[in-house]
Amino acid sequence: MCAPCAHLQQADPQHFILRVPLLAAVTAMILLIGLRVAAPVYLALVAAFVVFDLLALFGPARWRPALLARAPGVYALLLLTVWVCALYALPTHPATRMTLLTVVLHTTTLYVFFFVQRPPGVATRRACLTLGAFVVTALPHSWKSLGWQGAFDGVTLPITLLCSHGVLILVLRSFSQARDQLAQEQARARALHELAHRDPLTELYNRRALERDLALAVQNEPSGQLLALIDIDGLKQVNDTLGHAAGDDLLRRFAVGFAQTVKPGGRAYRLSGDEFALLLEGAGPDLAAQVVRDVTREVREVYPLAGASVGAACRRSGETPGAWLSRADQAMYGHKKRLSPPTASSRR
Repeated sequence: MCAPCAHLQQADPQHFILRVPLLAAVTAMILLIGLRVAAPVYLALVAAFVVFDLLALFGPARWRPALLARAPGVYALLLLTVWVCALYALPTHPATRMTLLTVVLHTTTLYVFFFVQRPPGVATRRACLTLGAFVVTALPHSWKSLGWQGAFDGVTLPITLLCSHGVLILVLRSFSQARDQLAQEQARARALHELAHRDPLTELYNRRALERDLALAVQNEPSGQLLALIDIDGLKQVNDTLGHAAGDDLLRRFAVGFAQTVKPGGRAYRLSGDEFALLLEGAGPDLAAQVVRDVTREVREVYPLAGASVGAACRRSGETPGAWLSRADQAMYGHKKRLSPPTASSRR
């Protein structure tokens, strides 16, 4: 099933389209009864539309997806049945002309349903098959009524169907292709945006993402958010003794620990090399230190040489992102100097 545009998803177009034949069927039933031209066959077919739509819209939840998926096929079958009955079973009935016009009009809704539900190529084939079925079933009537002057007689009927409905199908195909292309471009843009804001090794957000989020926080959020900068210690020793693959694994373990600990409401970042950052909602400096201690304890079970220095700063009202980041950086280096003995970390 092709991905609709975001506004179509919000509007739920398939459920909207279901309401169109429901409203039309109820209106037709009222007219047939009100005008006293309610043939049993027509009433039965209209009632079938009503029952199907009510079940698809308001029936048991477990039925609705299956009914929705089958709606175009069911509509096509019912409309074609009405079409054949009007042309051959009840050609002289007072309601037949109105019924034929209704079928011609509401088949266009069926085409729209095809293109909402299916990719352009599949929808085009189904719409063309449906149009072909209506034209083929009308040919005997057209042959029989050659020379008659009615709108649904002679060659007028198949030509009208082929021209008007054929053009509509082509237009819908063009719109559907444009919609799919737009959806693909949007998905590609989102993917590129995500790549530009993700660290490939740890899959955390990167420095560019942190700068963006700090700017948004300064613009939109009240003071009280906490920014913590973390410098991983022991990475050089792990690289030198166990290899760079082990060093990468150490960084990934810290990343996983930070990402799991800050949820919900916070974010973890890898800035560069062995530098990480945490952006926490409504937290104090002690929380950041506790998070780093907990994650470091888990990493040391695999890499005993691992450690971490952390500095945190709560955002002050009116403070710029650069000033906030600088205070957190100074706090981190202050903590690093207080460690005894100091542990050198490598910049990768």
